[in-house]
Amino acid sequence: MKEPKNKIKTIIAAAIAAAVLIFAFWYGGSAPGSRGFAAPAATPARAEADTQTPVQTPVQSTAPKASPSPAAQPSPAAKKEKGQNKPSCTISISCAALLQSMDALDKDKRELVPADGVILAPTKAEFAPGESVFDVLRRVCRDKGIQMESNFTPAYDSAYIEGIANLYEFDAGEKSGWMYSVNGAFPGFGSSKYALSDGDTVCWAYTTDLGADVGA
Repeated sequence: MKEPKNKIKTIIAAAIAAAVLIFAFWYGGSAPGSRGFAAPAATPARAEADTQTPVQTPVQSTAPKASPSPAAQPSPAAKKEKGQNKPSCTISISCAALLQSMDALDKDKRELVPADGVILAPTKAEFAPGESVFDVLRRVCRDKGIQMESNFTPAYDSAYIEGIANLYEFDAGEKSGWMYSVNGAFPGFGSSKYALSDGDTVCWAYTTDLGADVGA
């Protein structure tokens, strides 16, 4: 009765071999399960960059940049319109006529008369549009430290110059005093009513004969 025992041993050996094969198959990952028994992973998608058009790097130009041309300078007329240049005149103050009439001048005033009779040599003075001869005289005397005194005369609706450099009307007689001319002409009205124009020449002169000795 040995044959049945051998048959049983053979069956047992075959079962063990089958179990070993099954374990090896499972452990190697070829069957679905908890370890390695997963379905083969799908082929990864191509990187996004592979499907897009490559970015072109801009080429930097090596050519030198053109320098902007300098702005055109405004003309003198344009500057004047913008207020960069104010209108101007030339003004002078003289008492040269007194040099011929020193005897008529008060003795305490004679030392005030310059040797050449020039109190203010021709001087350029700027003014705002609409300013008068009087406005410029007052400003120039203040800036140059020259004494000046005036008053307003209602009868003529204008300022009247009483004295310049401490030389007053009537200091050299009843016909003496200050007069002004513009471009060589003596206006017949007060200096505060004479509106200046660009380029005017204003002369203040002390007369001892109602203007006859200064060209009026």
